[in-house]
Amino acid sequence: MARFVVGLVYGEDREHRLRVRPEHREYCRELAERGVLLAGGPYADDRGAMLIYETADADELRRVLDADPYTKAGVLAETTVREWNAVTGAWI
Repeated sequence: MARFVVGLVYGEDREHRLRVRPEHREYCRELAERGVLLAGGPYADDRGAMLIYETADADELRRVLDADPYTKAGVLAETTVREWNAVTGAWI
């Protein structure tokens, strides 16, 4: 399994994002229940979010991100993905 840190930058249309947010949060809840989403949430300035995923590989992560309602609805201005090798902390 591989862990990935995903950074999201929200687009300019806040109202559109807020309309899609309940569906996005339900999707995230389902991923968390399956152990795919380890942690996630918006930044304090509400301009984006950070999520940590654990998937088999980058291809599986891409499928997960493509299925996210925020992605489908065009809410995001930018998505960055970095594989992460955690070496310390409560999750390890």
